[in-house]
Amino acid sequence: MLIKLGILLVGFTYAGVLPYAVKRSIQHINFDLKKYTLSFLSNKNLYGKKYVRAYKRLLFGTAILNYLFFWLLSLFYDLGEYERFMQQIDYSFAVLALLAFVPHNIYPFKRENLKTNLQRIIHNLLAVIVFLSLPTLVVLFQTAILPELWFLGVTGLAIIGGTVLLTAFSVIKTGVNGVTEMLFINGISIWSIFVTTLTLVS
Repeated sequence: MLIKLGILLVGFTYAGVLPYAVKRSIQHINFDLKKYTLSFLSNKNLYGKKYVRAYKRLLFGTAILNYLFFWLLSLFYDLGEYERFMQQIDYSFAVLALLAFVPHNIYPFKRENLKTNLQRIIHNLLAVIVFLSLPTLVVLFQTAILPELWFLGVTGLAIIGGTVLLTAFSVIKTGVNGVTEMLFINGISIWSIFVTTLTLVS
């Protein structure tokens, strides 16, 4: 019962905090989701230290919620023996947490700007890894429960598969921007709500 309560609280918070915080933040600034990625919010030269701090807290908080949510799911569905899934929980947390502390910058690549060049490269690499690691984590969870919970497994895979396809289509059509990122974030949120709800009624 306590695990279910934890999944309820963490699951809906995990699903809602990032989309809500992003939408609320961009209402107060001139931010075009079609032109910029959300990581621009971590650039203090553009939006000041206040937004940088908020961005760090938001991403780090999301990393913690992500870890707690999947850890609670692993307890409830008894997935501790699935080593790859359990390792992926740790990897996803680590990458999200690191991304929170490697801000974006818009300095051009120059030989003399080694520090900013490395920072930008690392930030972009971490962002790509996040976009790959979260769907991987979801797929590992879904495939682990599929033999015993067919409906939850198949439907969850359909949701995350649709999210990945829509995100990929958006990247091909418009490139990587805030709209693409919000598609991905909202897809993960929908999946989280679905899994949380099905877990509570099971």
